[in-house]
Amino acid sequence: MRALLLDLLKETNLYISSHSIYISKFEKALQDRTTFEHKTCRECAFGQRFYSTVYPHMEEFEDDVRKALEEIEKIHCDFHQTLSKIDTRNPVDGYEEDLRHAKNLSTQLIQKLLQLRRLITSS
Repeated sequence: MRALLLDLLKETNLYISSHSIYISKFEKALQDRTTFEHKTCRECAFGQRFYSTVYPHMEEFEDDVRKALEEIEKIHCDFHQTLSKIDTRNPVDGYEEDLRHAKNLSTQLIQKLLQLRRLITSS
């Protein structure tokens, strides 16, 4: 099980970069008022990996690791759900708050991934 998590954590920087790129592309589409193809938390690169390799084994992890993974899952899904509310071609009033919230969630996700990395590598 630990090897499974270590494999996931080796790719942490890639997932962090992917979310930064996702937000950048979203903001560009918003600025240009063009279509943005939203992805769900299960469709993005991190989600595909998480739900195919880690999630099926959640009950096998130690409590602290499982709790951290559950927090990561919740934040990650909230991030995608929040951005999906914004139509980049025709944003409605208040979209700025949703965008700020999504960016905050992305920051939290990064922090949780790094926290999980420390948790796994120190045990």
